[in-house]
Amino acid sequence: MRHRSVIGLTLLLLAGVGSPLSVSALTADEVADKVQATYQGFSDLQGTFLQRATNKLSGMTQEASGRLFLKWPGRMRWEYEKPESRLFLIDGKTLWSYSPSERQAMSQDVSGVLTTSPIGILFGMSSLRRDFQVRPIVHAGTKDSPEYLMELTPKGKDMSFKRVILGVDRESFFIQRLTVFDLYGNTTEVELSKQKVNSGLKGELFQFSPPPGTDVVAPLKPPVP
Repeated sequence: MRHRSVIGLTLLLLAGVGSPLSVSALTADEVADKVQATYQGFSDLQGTFLQRATNKLSGMTQEASGRLFLKWPGRMRWEYEKPESRLFLIDGKTLWSYSPSERQAMSQDVSGVLTTSPIGILFGMSSLRRDFQVRPIVHAGTKDSPEYLMELTPKGKDMSFKRVILGVDRESFFIQRLTVFDLYGNTTEVELSKQKVNSGLKGELFQFSPPPGTDVVAPLKPPVP
């Protein structure tokens, strides 16, 4: 089902010139520590996203965009606006997926979802240096690149993805993009922009009740490797 394929992509979120890091630049571990500290200092975050999902077998890429809202601890509102409206929401206990066009909603206990998915990096629920092998990528943090590029490989065996590449702003240490490689070679790249933090997002933004007439189907199950 198309709705389930979009859910799978979201749960994944929910992968030259100069040396990898110049002498005057930070090491990969130092960048990881600064990213961790930056996000742990937020109470909320909002912004826009552009997502590109590429299937390894077909080579086809699907593009989507919308708005993202995060509120600590552990609440998320991920709104797809294009090519069609969809909502993924975490209220702290439950992950909801809602498709207005299909008038269908699904729910799943959120326990363990954030700690085993890339979105947990934004929430600070994944410890970058504890949970991942961190290494720099060529051009990262040099004058030839406006961002630090780091590859994160999970140390645990129960992750739903193989590796993640982070693009981190050199000044703010905000994550500008994530590229997730799943266990089957598919990739999902998410570019984040217009990020705004600590704006006092209301708790009501992270609540969801299925509209009248919505078909609430069987709970979602985590993807099986």
